[in-house]
Amino acid sequence: MYHISVLTGRQDEDDFGERLRDIARVEYCPEADEDVMADRLEDADVIICKSERISGSLLDRLDDLKLIVILSTRYDNVDLDGAARNGVLVVNNMSYCVDDIADHTCAMILALIRQLPEYLTDINVNSRWEYGSVAWPIHRVSSNLIGLVGFGHIGRAVASRMQAFGCSIQAYDPFVSEDIMNAHHVRPVDMDQLLETSDVVSLHMPLNETTRYIFQDEQFEQMKQGAMFVNCCRGGLADEAALYHAVDDGHIRSAALDVLSMEHPSPMLLKMIARPEFLLTPNVSFHSVEADKQVRDDAETYIRRFFEGRRDELPIVVKDTY
Repeated sequence: MYHISVLTGRQDEDDFGERLRDIARVEYCPEADEDVMADRLEDADVIICKSERISGSLLDRLDDLKLIVILSTRYDNVDLDGAARNGVLVVNNMSYCVDDIADHTCAMILALIRQLPEYLTDINVNSRWEYGSVAWPIHRVSSNLIGLVGFGHIGRAVASRMQAFGCSIQAYDPFVSEDIMNAHHVRPVDMDQLLETSDVVSLHMPLNETTRYIFQDEQFEQMKQGAMFVNCCRGGLADEAALYHAVDDGHIRSAALDVLSMEHPSPMLLKMIARPEFLLTPNVSFHSVEADKQVRDDAETYIRRFFEGRRDELPIVVKDTY
């Protein structure tokens, strides 16, 4: 039988042992230091992981490893060069939680446009029940131009949802053709035009060496006066300190973040929490009962296809840039 290792310390949340019992011995392996991991994974044929780090040096020590299945759309936790060097295939799940993140993104966009965080704060903190107590005027949802930085699966799902509200959509993505954007009734633009004209800017791009902190002081200053900013994509794409300053000086109207560069309490997080212009959620956009089941269903399918020799049917990760 094959040996499959699941990198999690929460065995009760997974059922791969039951799902794959007919073809494999499944073991659960909590993340640890590299020497411990190398020992525990010594004869593993497949590793199932989510955000756990798999380094190139670890891969060099796993002679039997053939496949890594990532329970996510992201894959920056795996050293792809190390995987390629050792002949290990890496697959991720590009359909995982697309609907969930798109729904969450649109909920945040709508909340910012309708100024829900500001009015809720005014009610709770000031005990005031009064229209017009928030500085910025409310414009009809359909009058807002939405700018999407990145137009992959989630960006397209966001576009479709916001179009249902009557919004015009424009997008920047150097890896997506103008024909594809036009087919989705989305106007292709360059980054400068998107920043200068969008009422809402929403991020939908991978995090890698070229996109880390792609939004800094310069980008926020370039955005339209009174624009709104949304990131339900990846922490590390935006410099939160720069964003805070752009909101604090009144250039950016408000911001909604589901992800942060540092996913734990920090002085900057505490400053944002104290401001009604910030709508924050703790990295929940990807989560739903249905998404959790789907990603495990798909992982089981990928593993069975791999051992059946149907590798052309697998979503193999190809290293990219942006």
